[in-house]
Amino acid sequence: MFRLIIVGLVLFTAVQRTTAGGNQEERGKTPSTAPAKSDAPAKSEKVVFYDDFSSGDMSATNKDGFSWSRNNRTSVVTMDEKGPLIVWNNGPVRNRPSTKRNWKAHDGKYALRFRYPAGKPWSEQRFTLGKAYPEIWFRFWLRVPENYQHGPKTASNNKFFALWMDGYSTKGDGPTVVWNFWRQPDGNSAFTFSHTKDPVGLGHHGKAKDFLVSPRDRGRWMQIVLYAKMSSSPDVNDGEVRIWRRWEGKKKFKLISKSIGRGLHPSKDKSKPQGWAVGYVLGWSNATYKEETEWLLDGFTVSSKSLLNTTK
Repeated sequence: MFRLIIVGLVLFTAVQRTTAGGNQEERGKTPSTAPAKSDAPAKSEKVVFYDDFSSGDMSATNKDGFSWSRNNRTSVVTMDEKGPLIVWNNGPVRNRPSTKRNWKAHDGKYALRFRYPAGKPWSEQRFTLGKAYPEIWFRFWLRVPENYQHGPKTASNNKFFALWMDGYSTKGDGPTVVWNFWRQPDGNSAFTFSHTKDPVGLGHHGKAKDFLVSPRDRGRWMQIVLYAKMSSSPDVNDGEVRIWRRWEGKKKFKLISKSIGRGLHPSKDKSKPQGWAVGYVLGWSNATYKEETEWLLDGFTVSSKSLLNTTK
């Protein structure tokens, strides 16, 4: 009898402490048994730069001096209790759109938004790596616009990502490589590579059909991995570039296309970058969009080693 009373008192006291201390979820804290989703790189990956825009700005850097360039129709956005909010556009701002938007980040609170007004061809985010890399990997999440439809104009190639050494396109001694997407006859988007300063060839190649399909892919998050390797010596054409993708919810990356055996030689002037040094995300849309179109980017990762980790 007395033992039952004592056990009851102990249980009552424990309940009181839980109530007085506050339930972790009620206090806005994540219970330790349910860790939050994170796009942060695994410790085993040799990451040299990572930005999930959790700072709410474009200030992220690394020991080599990685830097984002000025926003060109890009901005850091979030969703708060009142709805969509722009928090950074070449400086801190607090601007709300006049129409309903879904700017929910893939991980955390913030994402980088790319805005293409109807009929306008340019939204681009440039970056400088801070040093030259003979071999480099990129990985990031990209949300396909909720109203995505490849534009009607010709030429129909839109830039997806670009990387170069000492100067963009024909302005450099070294090569520029561009990942592109084109309009197919059925209105969907195919993928291609294009290079400059490549003795093997300069035209679009490595075509992959149905890179983006409307309306199937609208509003979906896809994780992209890009790889670029310059040629090992001036007289050898063994440079290569590749692209992989996995849709959110899928475990494995799928190789979309590759361009191998290329003449991706750096400048003979050793004072210029001897490797990949500068690039941009998205960029010029030759086809333009009929409606205002927005992409979201999150979890931007740079490494000198493979980023095909599928445990994330």
